[in-house]
Amino acid sequence: MANALPRAVALVPTRNAESFVDATLRSLAAQTYPRFEVLVSDDASTDATATICERFAAGDSRFRVLRQEHRLGWVGNTNALLRAADGEYQLFACHDDLLAPTYVACLVDELERDSGAVLAFSDGEIVQLDGRVEGWSFTELDGIHHRLERAVTIVRQPPGWAVPYHGLFRASAAARIGGLRRHRAGEFGADWPWLLRMSLRGGFVRVAERLFRKVCYPQGLARSWGSSAWGRLGVTLACVGEVHRAGLLPKEGIRLQAELSRSCARFLLSVIRRRCSRGARRFLTGG
Repeated sequence: MANALPRAVALVPTRNAESFVDATLRSLAAQTYPRFEVLVSDDASTDATATICERFAAGDSRFRVLRQEHRLGWVGNTNALLRAADGEYQLFACHDDLLAPTYVACLVDELERDSGAVLAFSDGEIVQLDGRVEGWSFTELDGIHHRLERAVTIVRQPPGWAVPYHGLFRASAAARIGGLRRHRAGEFGADWPWLLRMSLRGGFVRVAERLFRKVCYPQGLARSWGSSAWGRLGVTLACVGEVHRAGLLPKEGIRLQAELSRSCARFLLSVIRRRCSRGARRFLTGG
């Protein structure tokens, strides 16, 4: 009967994660969903990450490892996984995420129940660098069924907006989008435009259980990007491009472009305020 189930594939982009990738692989190996595979792509790591992954795959036939000879970057490596994967359902399993054993089974059930949904995600936890454990959820889409309102919510980037990126999605929807894209500022926030396009393809389903844990490390990818006005402008323009490619009705496109403009303006204003505040403190302290 397991062969009658849809196949779910975890896509694991890795790079220099030798100190923690084994824990991620073990959490994937513990998944209870019977028709499950794991595809790892190592992005030319300079440490033992690829060796650890290959050693793990040698003992578990559900695992397969790709080794990139030349560094592709996070976006290129993720897209290499999307091209190589074969399965009705897929998920981006970050190399620093730990999944509950029922994670995949629970999310497959949600997508099987709702044919109009393209992505299912759960609440989770995030372990900060200082060891603090915080709940991580994205509740703002609860009860929203209209595609434009979903997209507007993603554009506004309320707290926890990136949580759905860790969810399970229909491979057919991702194929229509065409993967992640670099933008004028590089890779910063490339999951934002991807989620925006996905929200226009169909519904998002939230499971109100903490089924995954993200562990922050000093060498984490997001920390390497930092946050800058140029990065924010680049990823906002990428979102504008995704709205254009989506082929929306004129009124829908105008609404989303206006929301993107407001979102960018709010960020730039916050940057100006922070810089002014720092300047005022230096003036008052004589620094």
